[in-house]
Amino acid sequence: MMTTAPKQIGAKTLQASFWLMSGVFYGRLANLAMTIILARILVPADFGLVALGTTLLVILTSVTDLSLANALIHHQDVKEEDFHTAFTLGAIRGVLLAIAMIISGFVMAHLYNDPRLIGVCAGLSVRPLLSGLGSPYYVTFSKELEFGTVAKNEALNYTAQLVVAVGIAWLTKSYWAIVAGALAASITAISATYIRAPYIPHFTLVSWRKLTNFSVWVTLNQFVTIIGNRFDNFLAGGMLGIASFGAYNVGNNIAAMITQSAFQPLERVLFPSFAKLAGNKTRLNEAFQKSQASLFAVGFPMGVGLALVAEPFVYLTLGPKWGIAVTVIQFIAPVLGMQIVFGPSNALAYALGATRNLFNRGIVLLTFRVPIVLAGLYFFGLTGLLVARVISGGVIVSVVNFYLVRSLTGLSPWRQLFVTWRSWVSGGAMVIALLALRNFSDPITTNFIAAKMLIETVVLGGSVYCCSHALLWVMSGRSQIGIEPEILKAGSSALGRFKKPHHRSV
Repeated sequence: MMTTAPKQIGAKTLQASFWLMSGVFYGRLANLAMTIILARILVPADFGLVALGTTLLVILTSVTDLSLANALIHHQDVKEEDFHTAFTLGAIRGVLLAIAMIISGFVMAHLYNDPRLIGVCAGLSVRPLLSGLGSPYYVTFSKELEFGTVAKNEALNYTAQLVVAVGIAWLTKSYWAIVAGALAASITAISATYIRAPYIPHFTLVSWRKLTNFSVWVTLNQFVTIIGNRFDNFLAGGMLGIASFGAYNVGNNIAAMITQSAFQPLERVLFPSFAKLAGNKTRLNEAFQKSQASLFAVGFPMGVGLALVAEPFVYLTLGPKWGIAVTVIQFIAPVLGMQIVFGPSNALAYALGATRNLFNRGIVLLTFRVPIVLAGLYFFGLTGLLVARVISGGVIVSVVNFYLVRSLTGLSPWRQLFVTWRSWVSGGAMVIALLALRNFSDPITTNFIAAKMLIETVVLGGSVYCCSHALLWVMSGRSQIGIEPEILKAGSSALGRFKKPHHRSV
């Protein structure tokens, strides 16, 4: 009986991961398509203007994040009054955030000498107001690993954002298209929570202490993390100019969309899965390292590969006026790809209730990152900012996260790195092959040349990486920790479902 529960958890986690990754793939594809189409219609300054408002919203949202959904997942004895309290706290927070956004819009308009920021911030203020009014029952889908419903609803949100943003951009050629798309996604999202998990609002704060005791350190961690990751946006917007900042922001968003799509949403699957294994350290460590190896095997080549195809990709999709985006992707994408190995660490800390450790990590990273980024941006402009992000995001983030994981699991930095060695070697082989291919490529002057180079690079790079990874797995004894066993399990499961109807009909 002791062995069936973990197997059931593993099977359910695999199914949940499939659904969520399907939703993530569609969402990232829709987001990327929206960015590409809008980049063809709008100008970099439009993206820079809305990015300033979005940065403000992200910071205010993170500063006040109560992590109520995570608290409801964490507690096993959730009662009706807990859901009502979560709704009440979320509603209060949403109203306060909307007011703060509207007031801050006037401040930003004065600081950047651009009155359009008043309207942008007022428009974006509707998003936190709506998100705070969602059905609290909707979190039960995540708690029970029923991510099929979550993935479908999020796909609908992305579709609404894409259609509205592109439609309004086509009609108005205005930055308001980006704001309208974001609002359409929020309206669709809140509607879906009530359709899927009907709820009659009740206002009470009876369980506020129970919920906030878990989330207080999560909130503080969100605060220091977002400040550390986003503070440079405000400075870059002023020092680089709105247009250059817009191109920088688009390049950064594309790098994040493509590389980090492999792990960010899966944290939502890993948290409840790790929580169910929290009482068994051996199985928890094994599950953590499997997730490390599998996610890194996907994210790392995506980051490095994206950097190598940045020039033809941007030329073909965004156009020649987005040269700054190429440079940003080439610097940032490999760093984001390498950070994938630490993707499951947040979920691990949540599962163990070690949220204070996350806050301590955030403080350390903030302490190092701020002076490095400030110095780089002030003395060397855009190039200095990018180099500073490579140092802070590549070296310092790695060291700090290695020791965070060791404090939670006892796994040494070497053991954490070792499970990813096949990905490192395969990635090196891919880079060598693609650099060799570049010697035979023509300069990019037309869309045809860009498309040809993009296809050749993706096909060759993907083939070299996948073949090298599989070959190293076989040569090293077919380890059960890595992405290969998970692919075989998924394939076997899919094949089994395909064969069952056939056997019944015979």
